[in-house]
Amino acid sequence: MNRIPKIPLLLLSALSLITAPVLACPYCTVERATLAEEMDGSDVVVLAKLVEPTGDQGPGGVIDPETGKAKFHVEKVLLGEKLLNGADQMEAVFFGEPIQGQTYLIRGLGAEELDWTIPIPVSETAAKYVQEIRTLPEKGPERARYFYDYLEHEDPLLAQDSYDEFARTPYADVVAISDKIQRDQLWQWIEDPQVSPSRRSLYFVMLGIVGDDEDVAKLEQMMLADGRVLKATAEASAAMSLGLGGGITLPILPEMVAMQQRQKQLGFNAMVGCYLKLTGSEGLDRLDEEFLTDPSEDPTKVYGVLLALRFLAEETDEVSMDRLKESMRLVLEKPDFAEQAIRDLSRWQDWTVLDRLVTMFTEADPKTYVKEPIVAYLDQAAQQQGDVGQRATDALAKIEEMEPETVKRARSLMSFGFLGFARPGSRPADQAPPLNSPRDAQNSEELDKPESVEQLAESSPAVEDTIEETADTELVVAEPTEPATTEPEPETETTDDQTPADTQVAQDELAPSESEPAEASEPVVSEPVTSEAEVATLEEVPSPMLVMGIPLVAAAVMIGLVWLVLRGGN
Repeated sequence: MNRIPKIPLLLLSALSLITAPVLACPYCTVERATLAEEMDGSDVVVLAKLVEPTGDQGPGGVIDPETGKAKFHVEKVLLGEKLLNGADQMEAVFFGEPIQGQTYLIRGLGAEELDWTIPIPVSETAAKYVQEIRTLPEKGPERARYFYDYLEHEDPLLAQDSYDEFARTPYADVVAISDKIQRDQLWQWIEDPQVSPSRRSLYFVMLGIVGDDEDVAKLEQMMLADGRVLKATAEASAAMSLGLGGGITLPILPEMVAMQQRQKQLGFNAMVGCYLKLTGSEGLDRLDEEFLTDPSEDPTKVYGVLLALRFLAEETDEVSMDRLKESMRLVLEKPDFAEQAIRDLSRWQDWTVLDRLVTMFTEADPKTYVKEPIVAYLDQAAQQQGDVGQRATDALAKIEEMEPETVKRARSLMSFGFLGFARPGSRPADQAPPLNSPRDAQNSEELDKPESVEQLAESSPAVEDTIEETADTELVVAEPTEPATTEPEPETETTDDQTPADTQVAQDELAPSESEPAEASEPVVSEPVTSEAEVATLEEVPSPMLVMGIPLVAAAVMIGLVWLVLRGGN
C-alpha cells in the first residue's frame, strides 16, 4: 500500500468534503459543471451565429490561435453586455465543420480583454434553454421542476445538464415535485440498457418517492437475484454441453449470464435505498437476513445496505433511529466495514456497543484501521453524562495505558478532521455535566500539539485510507486563530450546548492554581522545514514531453522489431 505522497492534498481534500452540500442523490456522481455554473463563472455570455469561418487550416488540421479565428455575429447577450461596449461582431478560435446560420454559445473571460472560449453549437431548443435557466431561482422546487422535463432529452447537452442539476439538488426539493414524477416513465429509464449507473441511481431515488407495492416486488426480484449462483449454474451447463459435443461458443455463456446480472443490478446501492424507502422496517428485516447476517455475503451488497442506512437516517423518517442502529450493529460485525459502522454509530450516539468496541480494540489486527475510530467513539462517549460517560472514561484510561501511541495518533487525526465526530446531545446547556476525560492537563497540552500528518502516515499504514472515507462522516476542523504572544492555556473540548460560562468553568479546572503559578516562557515559533527528500521529489518531476515521448519511442521500437521479424520470415 502506497504512503500518502502529498500532505497538502489530504488537507485540501478534507476541507472540500466539509463544505460539500447534501445532494439529492447520495448515490449519484456529479459528472461535470452545469451550464448555469459555467455561465456564472464567465464575464460575458452570448448566443452568436457563424458569419465567416476560419481560413485554411495548417498541416494536420492545426489552427493558428492568432490568425485562425472565425467571425461571429452576436444575436443575444446573456451576460456582460457592458463589457461588449455595443459590439455585435466578435472573433473566436473555431474547430469543426462550419455551418452557416448555426447558433453557438460562447463565453468570454476577462474584464479588460476578453478571451473567448471554444464556441459550442446549440440547437434552437438549447438556445431557449440557456436563456430560461438564467431566470430560474437559484434553488428550490421550481428549479428542479424545470429540469425534470430534460432528464432524457434527445439533445445530449440538455440531458447531461439536467442530470447534473439534479445531482446538486437537495432531496427535499425532489420530494416537493413528486406530483411531476411519473412512475412508468422512471421504469422506462431504469430498464433502458443504455442508461448510465449514475442516472439509474437518480431514478431509483425518485422511485423511492413515488413508488408503490408493485414496485417493491420488482425491486426484490432485481436485488435478491444472486449472480454467483446463476453464473455457477451456467458454467456447469456449459461444461456438460461441451462434454457432450456441444458448440465451442458455449464457454461464453457464463460470462453472458454474469453480464446480464450486472446490468440488472446497476445502481444497486440506490436500489436498496429505494426499496427501504418504500418498505420501511419490514424491508430492513428482509435485508438484514439476506445481506447482513450471512458471513459469506457479497461485500458490495453489504456496502449498499450501509449507504441505505445512512440515507434513511439523514433524509427520511420511514424507519426509526433505534431500528437503523440495530442494522448498523450487524454491519459492525463485518470486518471490511467495521470502521465505517463505528463512525455512524458514534454520530447516531449509540452507546450500547461501547463494551463491544473495547473488546474489538484489544483483539484488532494491527494492520487494520479500526483502533483510531474506536478511540474517537470513546472520546465522544466520555462526554456523555452518567454511566455511559464514566464507562467510556475508564475504558479510555485503560486503552491509553496499553497503547498510548495509538490514542495520541487517533486524537491527532481528530484534530486534523480525518475522523468523524458524533453530533452533540440535546440536553440544556444549564444542565450540561462537566466533561469526563481520562486526560490530565499534560495530556491536554499534548493534544493541542498534534502530530504532523507526515508522522501519522509513517506510524499507521492505514492512515492513507482515511481520506476515502471522510465523505461518509461529519468532519470537525478547528477555526484558525491569531498567533499567541504568551503561552496558551490548555484548550478544553466543548459541545454546542455549552454556554460560555460552562466553558470558563472547564478552563478554570485545567488552569494552574495561585499556589502553583505557571512559569512564563517565550513563545516558540517553528519555521516550516522542507526535507531534502521532498525537495528532490519536487525537482525530479518529469516534463510533459518526456512523459509523452517515452511511450512513443517504445512504440516505434516495437513496430521496428515486428517489421524485422516479418522481413526475416519472408
